[in-house]
Amino acid sequence: MPNMIDPSIPLRSFQDALSSGLLTMERGRVDPSIFVYIDKAGGKSRFTYVQLEGKTVAAFATFVQNGYFDGRPNLATGYAVPKEYRNQGRARSILQAGIAELRNGFNGFPPFFVEAVINSKNFASLRVAAAVLGGEPEELVDSHSGEAALRYARLFEPAS
Repeated sequence: MPNMIDPSIPLRSFQDALSSGLLTMERGRVDPSIFVYIDKAGGKSRFTYVQLEGKTVAAFATFVQNGYFDGRPNLATGYAVPKEYRNQGRARSILQAGIAELRNGFNGFPPFFVEAVINSKNFASLRVAAAVLGGEPEELVDSHSGEAALRYARLFEPAS
């Protein structure tokens, strides 16, 4: 079985595309210090938020439509920070900023869930999810990898 999906892999792909001039991003509307790139992944809307240091991605969070949870739209998130920018609060910051931007952009839409499914051994990422999404995580076995994981999920109201 393959390993759980590692968000640092799409971070590197995003960095390569950005460095090659293939991406056009917009500044955040709630937080103009971040940038957003919107596209489709497997036919589903994907929202990617980044913090930049010059032209280098210093923090990355992506949100992809992932069905419904308790009858509400559900967005799966993954986030990553390159090694040289870790232990600076950047993962928490980009995850919070991305959620704030989504809440603003979904004004007039129903409340939505954000979920993070994290390898139970990835302690740094678990701390970020606990801080931003909170609540008691659900223990599960990742369907992709068969590895033990924790699922954090939180309902967010669109901004009014």
